[in-house]
Amino acid sequence: MSAHLEVIRANADLMSAAIRTGDSSTTIAACPDWDLSQLAEHTGWVHRWATDALINSRAPDRETDFGPSTDDDLAVWIVDGATALINAIRATKPDAPTWHPFSLEQQVWVWARRQALETAMHRWDAQTAIGVQAMLDPELSSEGIQEYFEMGLPRVLSRAEVDPPASSLHVHCTDVDGEWLVWGDKGEYRMLPVHDKGDAAIRGPAANIWLLLMGRLDRSKLDVVGDASAAAAWLDLPNW
Repeated sequence: MSAHLEVIRANADLMSAAIRTGDSSTTIAACPDWDLSQLAEHTGWVHRWATDALINSRAPDRETDFGPSTDDDLAVWIVDGATALINAIRATKPDAPTWHPFSLEQQVWVWARRQALETAMHRWDAQTAIGVQAMLDPELSSEGIQEYFEMGLPRVLSRAEVDPPASSLHVHCTDVDGEWLVWGDKGEYRMLPVHDKGDAAIRGPAANIWLLLMGRLDRSKLDVVGDASAAAAWLDLPNW
């Protein structure tokens, strides 16, 4: 869990730097309704919302305002929120009980991973928007793919009220460990982190696959083999 806290800290600091040096009105390509300031406000809001949920072991009060005040310096505010989140996670154990809205065990480690991935991806958004070369760690990206398939995609299917595709898709990272097979079984979503043949397969660096699944990279940038329609059925699902 300490590695996830380091990711939160490092990426919050990098986002703070992007806010200080970038144009606050710059549009975020992956979230076109947001500019750089709104991206920072969203990230800092999520940090504070997660901290409240973690500390109180319940869904935060809907009336609580976790956003910045008009007097806040966003570059400082984003770091302050990340620091509070890190301190709250560090004060407990990975398997300690808490509350979160995801389909995994109600334990603190889920918040640590979720917020590490959330902060890293939005840091990438911020740096990309202001023209800074943005990188994603391959091992962290593999974790992001795992989280998407075990937690994110089930939420997508539930919210959209759609069944998973009946076809199967194999996803294979070429630079670090990470393989998954996803398929539909009589309308139920199935996933295993295994090497197995699917109707279609996606191969490539972990960061590129994670960016693709998160709606930030065109599928033409990756090697898609097998039944193109089977791959499209999975990749055309709504973004998380």
